Amino acid sequence: MDKKMMNLKEEEIKSIAELPYSWEKIKDKTILVSGGTGFIGTSLIELIKYRNQKYGENTKVISLSRRGGTSSEYLECIRADVKQPVQYDGKIDYIIHLASNTHPKQYADDPIGTIMTNICGCDNLLKLAVEKRARFLLASSVEIYGQGMTVPMDEKYCGYIDCNLARSGYNEAKRTCEALTQSYRSAFGVDAVIARFARVFGADKKHDTKAMSQFMDKAVHGENIILKSKGQQRYSYCYIADAVSGLFKLLLDGQDGQAYNISDDDEGLTLGEYAEYIASLANLKVRYEIENNESVSKATFALLDTKKIKNIGWKPQYSVKDGLKRTYIIKKQFVNED
Repeated sequence: MDKKMMNLKEEEIKSIAELPYSWEKIKDKTILVSGGTGFIGTSLIELIKYRNQKYGENTKVISLSRRGGTSSEYLECIRADVKQPVQYDGKIDYIIHLASNTHPKQYADDPIGTIMTNICGCDNLLKLAVEKRARFLLASSVEIYGQGMTVPMDEKYCGYIDCNLARSGYNEAKRTCEALTQSYRSAFGVDAVIARFARVFGADKKHDTKAMSQFMDKAVHGENIILKSKGQQRYSYCYIADAVSGLFKLLLDGQDGQAYNISDDDEGLTLGEYAEYIASLANLKVRYEIENNESVSKATFALLDTKKIKNIGWKPQYSVKDGLKRTYIIKKQFVNED
């Protein structure tokens, strides 16, 4: 792996791990992570590994995923489908539910699986939280807001979603997961907090059909970027390092029963302008080939208000442009290695 790339990734893990958080709360504790081999899950596990090695915190991670993985000193990898009941004999202090279909092609190819993985998985992990008396963190999404207003949306906003579209299955499933989480709090006293992520991006090696990821893939392969809309959409985004730091802040200090938006600060740019910026990193151009794709989000405005999480001591460490530049450098190295 390229030294510059390694430095970028290691720098990000270290910058999160050295934040002045209440890390003592997870010392000698066990954290179960569903979706542990996913984009956010792998970064989360790397961070815990760093703190264990540097500070001897003895935090154990149980990673659930359909692929399993390789266990190590502090990591136990278990092959599991969260749509089935989750059983574990040992203690669990925290549960982080990340497992989900996460991009438009998956929503289109497997709309039923998208809904059931989210809802059944959430229900099974909440049952485990009741059994283990574990704190529960649900990874939710900006998609629960649907079409936004012309001002950033705070956590009390309820946007419009046309539930008569198959594409809305993801949005409605995430809303149901939030309602399930609140129901388990009411019925069983589960200690739970909800993270509503903006569109998370970064150097994920897995294929991702979200617009920003497709732009980046074109750029790193030296191909002009194709924009299939007028590019006037205004969305919030969150670089992977900021997503992970926000997740840990909520795990450690988020208030029971509360939902928090996690997003990088708005730079005032449209989707088309971000496409132009990504193209500029590779000296390429943007071509417009407008089409009507039923698998993509119909929201044209979805900006998140992040005052609530900032009030408990979190702030993004990167701008969206910073994150895109870092993503380009890292993904370019992936391409060169191949």
